[in-house]
Amino acid sequence: MRTGKKWLRFTCLMLCVVLFCCSCGAADPIGSGGTQMDMPYIGVVLKSTDNPYFALIKAGAEYEADRIGAQVVFAAPEKEDNVKEQAELVESMSKLKVSVIIVSPSNEQSITEQLEKAKNTGKHILAVDTSSDFEGCDGYIGTDQYDAAYQQGKYAAKLVADEEDAKAVILRGADGDKTHMLREYGLEDALTRDGGVPVYAVEYGDCKEDKAEDIMEELLEKDKKTKEIRVVCTTSDSMAVGAQRAIAESGRDDIHIVSFDGMIDASELVRVGEIDAAFAQDPFEMGKQCIDYAVKLCNGESDGESVHTDVELITSDNAEAHIEQLQRELDHWDGK
Repeated sequence: MRTGKKWLRFTCLMLCVVLFCCSCGAADPIGSGGTQMDMPYIGVVLKSTDNPYFALIKAGAEYEADRIGAQVVFAAPEKEDNVKEQAELVESMSKLKVSVIIVSPSNEQSITEQLEKAKNTGKHILAVDTSSDFEGCDGYIGTDQYDAAYQQGKYAAKLVADEEDAKAVILRGADGDKTHMLREYGLEDALTRDGGVPVYAVEYGDCKEDKAEDIMEELLEKDKKTKEIRVVCTTSDSMAVGAQRAIAESGRDDIHIVSFDGMIDASELVRVGEIDAAFAQDPFEMGKQCIDYAVKLCNGESDGESVHTDVELITSDNAEAHIEQLQRELDHWDGK
């Protein structure tokens, strides 16, 4: 989904970012050295601009910044797997006069050096959506990834509890992304250890629809005779959408799909019964909470504890209401 507002994309040589800021309750542009503000400047570096999930984090952050009068500047590469560009954006953000950098790391090892530079300049570091092992990180706001994926796997195991010899496929995001690693672990424990459903395969779909579709086609071809694959769990919606296409094209109507994230495209497939369920995160709430956390950090009010946002089970019963809520939040971001 493409949205009307443009994201900030800059390099070290392009630091004239005030034109893109969410500016409320302040008169001094970033880096101009004027009047002291009541609210800190906050920089946010997300994983991508082409995923509505991160658009919702941005929307929530903008909403809360507007409400309390904070100033926020956003940046992200276009694609989630462009870890080099994200590292460049973090470095560029560290050169701005922001007090806090909030980051959703695609690959933490790729940005550790840049985070260290930012920390050495006295900036606070927060992680949103994806937790961080960076020693200087001041907190995490987002889903408890393992626990949420465990719930997902537990639900999926129940769907095939009465099916003899049923096995599961896990399609997960990119190697090096801690979020998807934790979700994989949660799924495996719930399915195999506690649910009695062996895992047929774990494949890297890299959060891409087409790649997930290709992988699923190959797995279904291998499983053509035994038909052991009975449930597919994905660590993001995009891979669930791709897997659903492959399964539909194969004519297999005995395979369940349980997704993770709960964005509009996957939720619509849940609504019409093409995907069994999705475990929906709350990225809009994450965006709001990370702005509040950043302000508390700057005021010395934070205790450094993680803030875990909830997940919600989306089925055909509540999918329509969920989609309407997501659309309202995205419309806010579009300025509608």
